[in-house]
Amino acid sequence: MKQALMVILLTFFVTTCYAQWRLELPENYPRQKQQTKKAVQQKQATPWFDKSKLTFGGQLGAHFGDYTLINIAPQVGYNFSQYFNAGLGFTYTHWNEKYYLNSEKYKEINNFFGFNVYGRFYPISNIVLMVQPEINRVWQKIKDDNRDTTIEKDETFVPACVVGAGLRLGPISAMLQYDVVQHDKTPYGRNIFYSMGYTFNF
Repeated sequence: MKQALMVILLTFFVTTCYAQWRLELPENYPRQKQQTKKAVQQKQATPWFDKSKLTFGGQLGAHFGDYTLINIAPQVGYNFSQYFNAGLGFTYTHWNEKYYLNSEKYKEINNFFGFNVYGRFYPISNIVLMVQPEINRVWQKIKDDNRDTTIEKDETFVPACVVGAGLRLGPISAMLQYDVVQHDKTPYGRNIFYSMGYTFNF
């Protein structure tokens, strides 16, 4: 009899505790649980890479006259935020010039091919700051233009680091730039130069 009484009392105690624990739960507990589960699923579904943030841009340039210059420099980047875009690209530059030395006519021909990485910072909507380290391979040839003979050839790697600042109007940017490395065969010259670029979203 005592054992039966103990079982009844124990059952009543456990049931009462369970009922009290159930009563302590908030009324919107199921809804909170569903919202938490939904938030976790949305976080897991958010991709780390967003194709809509990819950009395509670069520079195109040409000059014909006393000297010939052709430049093609496409780049692919990613908008990490509304203030920062970074990426990589390649560049090809052809440059040749005719000049006179001691009454002799010479022609210098340079072909550059290189790779670069870049970062562009937009502190406000219409201002752009940039830095672009790169490495170029240059093939240089100097010819005696009167005799049409090659008198000098050279191949070497040329490092460069271009920094610049300018204005951005939509996808078009205009910048003043300068190569801070100043290798003696730099394709960017010794002075500050002007450039036009473009950047479009995919």
